[in-house]
Amino acid sequence: MRDYYLALVRVLLAYDTNKVASLQHPELFVWRDRWQRLSLLRHAQKSNAPALLPIEHHAALSEQVVLAVYDGASTYSCRRLPSAWATAFSPDGRLLATGHGAKTVQLWDTVEQCRAGPALFGHTDQVMSVAFSPDGRLLATGSRDGTARLWDVDSRTLITEPLDSAGFVEHLLFAPDGQSLYIQGRTIRRWDIIDPRQPQKGQRHFANNLTSAPVLSTDGLLITGHARGVAQLWEAQEQTRIDAPLRGHESDVTALALAPSGDVLATGSDDVQLWDVRTRQMIHEPLKSSGDMVTEMAFSPDGRIS
Repeated sequence: MRDYYLALVRVLLAYDTNKVASLQHPELFVWRDRWQRLSLLRHAQKSNAPALLPIEHHAALSEQVVLAVYDGASTYSCRRLPSAWATAFSPDGRLLATGHGAKTVQLWDTVEQCRAGPALFGHTDQVMSVAFSPDGRLLATGSRDGTARLWDVDSRTLITEPLDSAGFVEHLLFAPDGQSLYIQGRTIRRWDIIDPRQPQKGQRHFANNLTSAPVLSTDGLLITGHARGVAQLWEAQEQTRIDAPLRGHESDVTALALAPSGDVLATGSDDVQLWDVRTRQMIHEPLKSSGDMVTEMAFSPDGRIS
């Protein structure tokens, strides 16, 4: 049987032609810079970020999401999806969830490349984050309305009242065992979802002044990025700090990534630094970026490339 691979491709389109913008497009770098600044502002929880980045005329650029299915050698097929603020694959890769500015969430069948049922309505503002539970049975969605919601994937129905957050819900993380959900607003709050129909709110918020999306290891280690080059390790279940923070960047930590093994952490700012998670020591000289702030990072499946 031939193996197929799924990917999300984000491209810049020119509004005046609706075609992919070439590297020679006169406004490509201007709008790339604006998108990066918008990402940083979103991480910093600035509610007026979109107002700083107006679409000034018809030649402006926008982000488009394309679902591409590969057969390992050549492109098998592609499907252009509506512009989305948030995307997530189900654990088995058969479903894709997208969050939109129109207060909606849509599930897509990645094999048939079509909508998997009607849109999910419930939020009252832009959907900014989506995440599947480890077993794929639950979908969590977060919004600018200050709430997260839990959906039953099979029935496409809400299964609980909205879960409140401190500010816009930027990111959602399920614990590896699926029994906790971490909601990032201005801070992070843990919800116990052993019974997802009766979630229990953690006693307190933790991890203030966030400047990047957090990451969670398979053994329950939560890592957060903060201003002035600080990354903090937490025991996620107990919501307690582990040791002193990691300090290595001159500027804010704007991106985090954990190797699949969980033993190497990459922190991004105006450069990239690698850390041994066990010893909390830097294991390489800083990797220089192209001059832009690093806003997203990922490790290859074997953990050898970041």
